[in-house]
Amino acid sequence: MKQTLGKADRIRKRGEITRVFRRGRSASDERLRLRVLANSIGRRRMAVVVSRRHGNAVRRNRIKRLCREAFRTCRADLPESFDYVLQPQVGAELNIESIRESLRNLAGRIVREAGK
Repeated sequence: MKQTLGKADRIRKRGEITRVFRRGRSASDERLRLRVLANSIGRRRMAVVVSRRHGNAVRRNRIKRLCREAFRTCRADLPESFDYVLQPQVGAELNIESIRESLRNLAGRIVREAGK
């Protein structure tokens, strides 16, 4: 699998993110809220949504970089053909390993529940 997270791997349009928020399934833990919606593209795509309550622009951008890197390194473990929107919890201690663990657990939980 390629090691970069290119434009095709991201959800970039506001309408697509809104669609995941409205129609997708969600699960959360103490670090992350994950929203997932099946797509017809045949690949995993992601977006990160960070509110202003997380702090100034420098802090929010760092959180987004951590989330993108965690997704990039564990996307092979995530189900194919889904759009993922990551929303970090305010006040949570975030590092790449914790985000990666939450992402795997939450994605697995959502897909298992959807399959029932």
